[in-house]
Amino acid sequence: MPDRIARVIVGVVFFTLAAWMFPITNWAATLYAKQDDVKVTAEKSPTSEVIATLALGDAVSVLAEEGRLAKVKAANGKIGWVFKFRLAEDKPSTGGGGLGLSGLTGRKTIAARESRAGGSIRGLKESTEQYAKAKNIKQEHRDAVDHMEALTIPPDELMQFKKAGNLGEFSGGAQ
Repeated sequence: MPDRIARVIVGVVFFTLAAWMFPITNWAATLYAKQDDVKVTAEKSPTSEVIATLALGDAVSVLAEEGRLAKVKAANGKIGWVFKFRLAEDKPSTGGGGLGLSGLTGRKTIAARESRAGGSIRGLKESTEQYAKAKNIKQEHRDAVDHMEALTIPPDELMQFKKAGNLGEFSGGAQ
């Protein structure tokens, strides 16, 4: 009986050591870029050198997670840091043309309706249009929402705006 216990203990120790010695990348989670132009930076700061740029659907292996950031290995072998909110567990569809946020996720311009505020600025679609009519919301106000929804800003300008205002990935302690 004591020999059997000793063999079990030796076996458990052996398999634990063997598992520990495997490279972490063998067990790393695979995540995908949620949009085009996802920056992989050399350091944990969004202002550090960009070592890779991911396109919509590009896969990365997650090596570690620290707060809002993930240490990733890109397909080209480069290792760097990405904000986790820019990654998804499921590969996003590269097909476009849908309505709402699903049609915008891979575009290179940022539309006004890409807000986390949800429906507040998504525009007046069919059901919302009916609601607006029922509540007697003036056509000029509905047109203003549609006009605002059509506005875009280049990604570089958006990045400068967020950096200047400590917004998005530039907020908090990630710098």
